Amino acid sequence: MGDQEKPKQLKWYDRIKFSKFKVTPMRIYMFIVAVILAIKVIFDIHGFGDFVSNLAGFIISIFSYLIIGAVIAFILNAYTDVLESKVFKKLKKYKVKRTLSIVIAYITLFLIVALILFALVPTLIDTLKVFADNIPKAFAKIKSIHTDITQNGRFNLPEDAVETINNALSNLQEFATQVFSPSRITSFFSGTINGLFNIVMGIMISVYMLIEKESVLAAFKKINYAVFPRKRAENVMWGAGKVNMVLRQYISGKLMQALIILVTSYILFLVSGVEYAILLAVIMAIMNMIPYIGPWIGGAVVVFISIPQGLYSVIASLVCVLAVQALDNWFITPKIVGGQMGASPLLVLAGLCICGGIFGLPGMIFGDVIAVIFKVFFYDRYVKNKLKLKEEKGLLTREISDLAEHENTDKKID
Repeated sequence: MGDQEKPKQLKWYDRIKFSKFKVTPMRIYMFIVAVILAIKVIFDIHGFGDFVSNLAGFIISIFSYLIIGAVIAFILNAYTDVLESKVFKKLKKYKVKRTLSIVIAYITLFLIVALILFALVPTLIDTLKVFADNIPKAFAKIKSIHTDITQNGRFNLPEDAVETINNALSNLQEFATQVFSPSRITSFFSGTINGLFNIVMGIMISVYMLIEKESVLAAFKKINYAVFPRKRAENVMWGAGKVNMVLRQYISGKLMQALIILVTSYILFLVSGVEYAILLAVIMAIMNMIPYIGPWIGGAVVVFISIPQGLYSVIASLVCVLAVQALDNWFITPKIVGGQMGASPLLVLAGLCICGGIFGLPGMIFGDVIAVIFKVFFYDRYVKNKLKLKEEKGLLTREISDLAEHENTDKKID
């Protein structure tokens, strides 16, 4: 008889057993990383924000060409799909249809970029420099109005309140002077122009991405199913489809919204005779991309900038702001942006606060879409699946079952 086979020696982690959970080195490493990140967030939230920002900047600097190309290709993909399905749908040759759609998409992109570089940017730079030169005069005017109101018998404010207001105005003037200093304006736009090389490279990469998008998607599916088990790979495909749908709706709607508000605001401010029309229009367009609170902040900034110009400019700018907001609320958001993307205002505001605190203004602009993606993965997928499994096993109370059923009924009615 031959030697008996020796029993297979178990690894140390194979001896650790939990109910329905297999311990592996990768899961142990991920658990350690999660604990370290949790401690970092709890005890050093500002340091964690700096770490995330630095890490994101490092990743973007390495993969800048690919990221810019992917973003441009993602934005133009919706445009080319419309051209292929609507404009060139009668063409039988697929390659001709795809080529014409891509050529028209990039001609449109180049026209928009040329308009921004040669029409919008120079005018905006000149306006910003004039505005920066007039900041001291503007705050002197505001302080004189404040002095006339508080010290000429109209309002008998305490000395502490008057001093607090004066200090706030001085700090605000110092901040505005630093932000809108001519040197900072010039360096910002010159830095933007220096980044044109990255944009040009990104555009070249995006062309090939659009041409070979079916091959890229097929390769992604192969890698996904090769790396992950079938069930997890299917979950990845489901999540990618949901993220793609949310981002397409968000990006296309928000870009169109910003463009319409920019043009409409500029025309209204120009016709009404308010100074710094292009600057005020850009402020309105950017701030309107922030849901709920953005339009109010943008409108307040526009009115505040108009105060030194006199009562007529304040009233005219306020009327223009209200007209733009009415257009946005009654037409642009319902018809173009599509309203809310399936998230409650409370969830969106929470996303704005969290993302804005970590990433600043970009985080506030993209906070709503991040909140929607979080809702899709956590609530719509994880929570509802868990509730369904517990309901099938009879582990839910009648109250929770009724709430889930009521929610599903409301969605069907909507």
